[in-house]
Amino acid sequence: MKAEGLELSLVAAARELRTPLVLMRQLAMELEQAPDAARAREIARRMRLTSERSLRLADNLVKLSQLEGAMFELEPVQVNGLIGDVIDELSPLSRALKQTFSVRVGRRSIVAVGHRELLRSLLLGLVDNALQHHTREQHVDVAARISRGETVIAVRDYGPIMDLIEYRRLAFSLGKRALPISSRPLSSSLGLAIAGRFAAAMNGRLSVSRHHSGGVTVRAHLPISAQLSLLESS
Repeated sequence: MKAEGLELSLVAAARELRTPLVLMRQLAMELEQAPDAARAREIARRMRLTSERSLRLADNLVKLSQLEGAMFELEPVQVNGLIGDVIDELSPLSRALKQTFSVRVGRRSIVAVGHRELLRSLLLGLVDNALQHHTREQHVDVAARISRGETVIAVRDYGPIMDLIEYRRLAFSLGKRALPISSRPLSSSLGLAIAGRFAAAMNGRLSVSRHHSGGVTVRAHLPISAQLSLLESS
């Protein structure tokens, strides 16, 4: 990773990791004063979920540092099952936030050419981000399809409306720089930047669109194999 990218990542990481650390300290103080076992269990659960999110970010920073000059072997990755794995891993967080998932992948197997661990980390980051901005009792949409010779995986949330200036700023910086998003303070801008680097390492890219009714959709565009491209055109 270039020095400039490393510097930006370190600054963003320090900013983003400070928030959960402050929350963990507050929860630890509450745990000491918990009036009963039920309340203590609830606080312990929140501490676990907070620490897991921070650990995912830290793990992705390690992977990011290994991208420069590293050789990641790309191979066909079955997207349907990978999405299921990501949903299963984040289900405890969605339950804690009183949200659900809506998954649309169809019966047909969808395959992307990529690196399974990088793609898994990319999807975990996008879905985790989407969960942070929902109204309670809402759902996060996760969909995958083949379009124009690409595998496209889309993650939509129903969070706050993003104004045009901020949307353009996000679209310009997506996958390049970790810029805070004022209308989405819980969003991991560093996580989005890392997801963009992971996509690029797999010869893919990220895109984003906003919705006038609220929320955004972030898409990962990844190549499909030559054999699948022939099947699509036949």
